[in-house]
Amino acid sequence: RPHIAPNIKLVMGDSRGRWEGDTLVVDTTNVNDWDWFDYTGTFHSDAMTVVERFTVVDADTLDYQYTVTDPRVFTRPWTVAVQLTRDARPADYERWESACVEGERGVESLLGQDPR
Repeated sequence: RPHIAPNIKLVMGDSRGRWEGDTLVVDTTNVNDWDWFDYTGTFHSDAMTVVERFTVVDADTLDYQYTVTDPRVFTRPWTVAVQLTRDARPADYERWESACVEGERGVESLLGQDPR
């Protein structure tokens, strides 16, 4: 389905996935400029888009690539590609999601600027 209206901006953006052969392609638009890429303050604008590509190589390997485009911050798009391999973990091992929410003040606390 199409992306939401361009005037609606979300912290994690609006993602849409589609298949291109054996590759899942996820296109994210409509991000707001509230968040950073990392704890050092690498910023982006609300014009940023991200295209992710997930390709299963075999039962234990996944090729992951993403391309960031933000004409207000970067002079050209940039891409990161990495091959991910399955860890040898116990059968009962659980991987927990790491999530952030709007209004969270964890970064300020990490930087020693906790307003409390």
